[in-house]
Amino acid sequence: MTTVKDILALLEGIAPLETQEEWDNAGLLAGDPQARVTRVLVALDLCMEVLEEAKSLGAELIVTHHPILFRGRKNLREDDPEGKLLAELVRARVALIAMHTNFDNAEGGVNQALCDKLGIRESETLESGMHIGNIDPVPLADFRKHVEKALGGVVRAYGSADKVIRRVAVLGGAGGGYASIALEAGADAFVTGEMAYHAGLDCAAAGMAALEAGHAATEHPAVHVLREGLQKAINAVQYNVETFESAHRPFL
Repeated sequence: MTTVKDILALLEGIAPLETQEEWDNAGLLAGDPQARVTRVLVALDLCMEVLEEAKSLGAELIVTHHPILFRGRKNLREDDPEGKLLAELVRARVALIAMHTNFDNAEGGVNQALCDKLGIRESETLESGMHIGNIDPVPLADFRKHVEKALGGVVRAYGSADKVIRRVAVLGGAGGGYASIALEAGADAFVTGEMAYHAGLDCAAAGMAALEAGHAATEHPAVHVLREGLQKAINAVQYNVETFESAHRPFL
């Protein structure tokens, strides 16, 4: 019998929990470590729609990128969204594992997935899991359109439309505060999920374009990578467990 604990061990082989940031809350967040697992749903976030999806699949475990329970709870009430979600999770007897900054920092994790999605070649890792690599030279205006097409949604670009982009740094999620790392590494453009308005202006003034592509959009490619990596690890040890990628998207 394969258990939640067994799947957690495989996930640690992909992205060890000890590599998460000290403020993070990755790992087994709900459920019995000894509970049986035959099906796993992998998603970006836990929400009611994802829980219902897991139940319809018969999945006993959900693996998300983003964790819940970031702030210490002193009660479990169902008149607030997280409390209701936790109560429903427990009632459904579905376990929850989060793979957050440990997967951000992992080789082949969130930022490598973003590089692959954007066609960034010869990527290398910088501080805080940021990646930097190369693309064929293209004006910023065209590169912005490329990022929109690859990730979906609307991309806000800071910088001159005709600036030629050759070297690109990426940091999925709320990475706007780390733009100085990209600038110091010689990036022509920095792609992240969230960036403050004046931080974007500062990047442009310093000679580096900045593209704000959306938190979910920049991290969602990693959900597919995590599911594939987990299924490969499961197959290697011959566990009779299927993995599924959530069809839910948090934004239209």
